[in-house]
Amino acid sequence: MTAVLPGGLLRREIEEQPAVWARLVGEGAAGLQAAADLLRDVDPELVVLAARGTSDHAATYAQYLIHSRLGVPAMLATPSAFTAYRAQLRYPRTLMVAVSQSGESPDLIETVRSAKAAGVTVLAITNTPGSTVARLGDLHLDLGCGPELSVAATKTYTASLLALHVVVGLAAGDAWETLRARVGAAVEAAEDLLHDDVPEPGLLDAALTADRMVVVGRGLSMSSAREGALKLMETNRVAASGWSAADATHGPLGQVGPGTLVLLLTAGEATRASVVDFGRRAADLGGVVVTVGPAARLAPSFEVPLPDGVDETLLPLLEILPFQLLAHAAALGRGLDPDNPPGLAKVTRTT
Repeated sequence: MTAVLPGGLLRREIEEQPAVWARLVGEGAAGLQAAADLLRDVDPELVVLAARGTSDHAATYAQYLIHSRLGVPAMLATPSAFTAYRAQLRYPRTLMVAVSQSGESPDLIETVRSAKAAGVTVLAITNTPGSTVARLGDLHLDLGCGPELSVAATKTYTASLLALHVVVGLAAGDAWETLRARVGAAVEAAEDLLHDDVPEPGLLDAALTADRMVVVGRGLSMSSAREGALKLMETNRVAASGWSAADATHGPLGQVGPGTLVLLLTAGEATRASVVDFGRRAADLGGVVVTVGPAARLAPSFEVPLPDGVDETLLPLLEILPFQLLAHAAALGRGLDPDNPPGLAKVTRTT
């Protein structure tokens, strides 16, 4: 068996993502349609999104998407309420969407069991068809990513985003032709982005010398802010946090000083102004500003442009890619193995 160099698994899984997306809307079309049909049939008064860690960031994306596309209230579940406090909830007509790469986190399992005991219909979205969460679901949607061996999740995260996008889109009345065209544009853009020189040497140097990193987005890009910070933190052993621009000027701005790496998610037109405003304040405090998306023209700064022609609701699939690449390159630059961060495991069994 050929030995894999440190970081080799993570890099390979990052590069697999465009093919995973294309396969999901191709071979996985029947499953996506069945999930959308379930959402329409339940006609929920409430959608509860149950997830942990990286999958919780995908759930945050879905929350904004469900609000804007379906006009249905959506909330994130609180698994500790069921494991630590033994809560028993009464629900209106509800669909629970349980998102998990492994489908084996004990507190997520308990959250799903509690919902089912209360009569809630459950859509399970996992990358593991035989998992406990998959079996508990009234319907299971398989992400079909294949094995993900690096501890840091990449392809399962973006596949979750895409699955949620398509299911909500179909439930909202989008035609398959429209969705496939959107996804096709995202696949082509991702392939272009992954072939570019990201991160550029200057940005990599700034990441290697920073001991604090702040990622700021808003709206649909909140998922990318939190997930991007998590990728940097878990692979590089640095303090990183992801924030909404609406909150970041209250407390998080206080952690910005000379050399702090401040990464701005500027791709979303509706939310760009407030994100750039935070970047301006951070630059005044000596932060090194990085824009992922349209440049904010702040100094000192680096620019990571994203390809054009991608629907705004799919931009979170693209804007996370530079964070994955930066996390990988910076970890290797620090002499770390991003495939196996110390103290972390692929499946986190929170109870």
